[in-house]
Amino acid sequence: MKKTLALIAFFGFAALFAQTASNLTEFKENIASQKAEAKAQLKPYRFDGSKITYFNFKTYKQIKEVEIYLFNNTDYRFSFNGKSLPNDITIEIYDKEKTADDRILLKKFNGIQGKNILVESSELNATYQGKTSSDLRLKRVFVDYVITAVPGANNQMPTMKERGAVVLVMGYKN
Repeated sequence: MKKTLALIAFFGFAALFAQTASNLTEFKENIASQKAEAKAQLKPYRFDGSKITYFNFKTYKQIKEVEIYLFNNTDYRFSFNGKSLPNDITIEIYDKEKTADDRILLKKFNGIQGKNILVESSELNATYQGKTSSDLRLKRVFVDYVITAVPGANNQMPTMKERGAVVLVMGYKN
């Protein structure tokens, strides 16, 4: 009887592990297709790079920050893909990192879950120049992903339903 129970428990655990591995593989395959979709949104800009930010939703608010360099007065287009988000987040773009007290909010997007969003550096530069009364262009921007709190999330052992990612693809104007 003990051997039978142990065998059933073993196969149950193996099936659960296989299901979790399958879900993770499917999640990563979806990310790859979303990257290709975001890359297609860059046209006529040329692909320059990408940054995929993974996170787990928790019972408290989180902020993940990504720094993007803007080179040689070149115009850039950023494509954000939020189709791997089980819950909504906010994207905020600033001129300085989150530790700076005098940073300027250049652009904010709410409701990106399931959407593709485009923004161009020319728009960010215009906002920056308008708020600073300066002709200087941005040399870098900081993208903050404001990850909302999810009541009932498992902070210690997150499930696949609590896992999310944002695909950011960048391109430059020829």
